[in-house]
Amino acid sequence: MRNSRILMSKTPVSWLKGDPPRNLKTSRGRMVAQLLTGSWRSSPATLSSNELMELADLLLRTGAGGLAWCSVRDTPGKQFPGADLFQAAYRHQSLQAALHQRNLKRIFPLMREFGVEPVLVKGFAIARKYPESGMRPYVDLDLCVRPEEAGRAREALNTPDGRGCPVDLHIGFGKFYDRRTEEMFARTQFVKCDDIDIRVLCPEDDLRMLCMHLLRHGAASPLWLCDLAVFMESLPGDFDWDRCLTGSRREADWVACAIGLASQVLSVSVSGTPVARRAERLPTWLVSSVLETWGTPLESRAVVAGFMRHPIKKFAGLLEELPRHWPNPIEATVALGCSFNRLPRLPFQVGHVVSRAASILPQLVGQRSAAVHG
Repeated sequence: MRNSRILMSKTPVSWLKGDPPRNLKTSRGRMVAQLLTGSWRSSPATLSSNELMELADLLLRTGAGGLAWCSVRDTPGKQFPGADLFQAAYRHQSLQAALHQRNLKRIFPLMREFGVEPVLVKGFAIARKYPESGMRPYVDLDLCVRPEEAGRAREALNTPDGRGCPVDLHIGFGKFYDRRTEEMFARTQFVKCDDIDIRVLCPEDDLRMLCMHLLRHGAASPLWLCDLAVFMESLPGDFDWDRCLTGSRREADWVACAIGLASQVLSVSVSGTPVARRAERLPTWLVSSVLETWGTPLESRAVVAGFMRHPIKKFAGLLEELPRHWPNPIEATVALGCSFNRLPRLPFQVGHVVSRAASILPQLVGQRSAAVHG
């Protein structure tokens, strides 16, 4: 392990009380990347106590507190006032992982009693790749089943044993951006959870799903890119890149760009892979968008979400906030099915706003009419 190095902070803390300027968001996002790079490999952080304090709230609220603790625990940074919160997050996540594994060992045999063979995605499926259980939190068990097994799966979940498990049931893989249900089921594999066989995606489909999920949500959570980085560092020797990059040329490029982000933001080696060249030639807006998003206070990201829940009450507030909280260019690009090229992102972001407004307008009209005639 290399010696830790503590840097002096030059970033003022006062701007965190409001919405910071873009350059400070990017600077803060770069500090997040610096802290998390290699944190799953016990690579000590190189941030000062002041910088760690600036990041603490964001890291804890995005589920990266456990990784932050692993990054500072062998450095003088563990003495900063908020380090105990990172350590508490790590311990809590370790306990939660043990509880989730108990639920896994209960729900899979139960499902099989009802003639259902589920596939576990996300959660434990990616957390098992981390060296320590406290590094990666997850809140439920995402189970995918074939459409013809959906009814029996729901029956199983309605039993006393089933109701006690936090399961998020999915029919096929459509919610995870892939509709090749039978192909993906046919390629699934078993992993052990103690003495229970758990069915998971094959590595090629798993990596592809992680990439698509990351991009469709604008790479907004640092934890998701860490997932991708950890996965890349644990690829099996017989990994089939042709299978992973199957489908349209555009989607294959999305996968390559997501892996490129792990390379450029978290210093993951991609040399010798088919995506290495693309990973080195990402458009500059792609990396800067990730860093800016990571450095944006979470309250600022919630404006549009609040509008979706209460559109009429929030409409005036949205108009006021929209100039300061423009849509994430990555999410907008993927939502419109476009390429990650070097063109400016403003037209894509405008297009995304227009498409979302078109879907919201009928709700606004309906609620307005109900309010008038109610």
